[in-house]
Amino acid sequence: MRFATLLPILPLTLALPHVPRQQSRAADVLQQISELSTSVADLTAAVDDFDGSLLGLLPQSLKVIATETKLDATILKTTSTVKMSGNFTDAESTQVVGALAGLVDPISKSLDALKAKYPTFKKVLEAPIVLLDLKILKKHTGELITALTEKVTPSSASLLTIGSQIINKAFDDAIAVYEGS
Repeated sequence: MRFATLLPILPLTLALPHVPRQQSRAADVLQQISELSTSVADLTAAVDDFDGSLLGLLPQSLKVIATETKLDATILKTTSTVKMSGNFTDAESTQVVGALAGLVDPISKSLDALKAKYPTFKKVLEAPIVLLDLKILKKHTGELITALTEKVTPSSASLLTIGSQIINKAFDDAIAVYEGS
């Protein structure tokens, strides 16, 4: 008897759109974090190689700009992947946060290299470009961390907050140097 009552609504339930559960894209995110690591190392090397010499100014400047642009594009790509992903499992969260934790020191070193090169960038009138790039990178890095915080487990999210504070401080210090504070 009950089956006969449900039979008329069966076609309606089959006609409703099926919304699939978002799949976790943790593997893609981990691969992109590896790309971020490479991009940060490339930026640090480009900044270290920048000497502001007359003959090297254009190629060195272009190398710094190209590596910064690649780093920013990788951050944006990773953020997009995270937003399209489903929530991460506990194991995936641990892997992703662990991989990001491995970037804190290289990012800090890269920002330290930029601070050390401030007089050189200022001398060749490129300090405003570097300042703009620093502000953009800080904003996009913050957006990535915010997106990740929404996808990882709560215990991993607290670790992201700690890492975010360290990275924000390093960005703020570098920005202060370029703002002349």
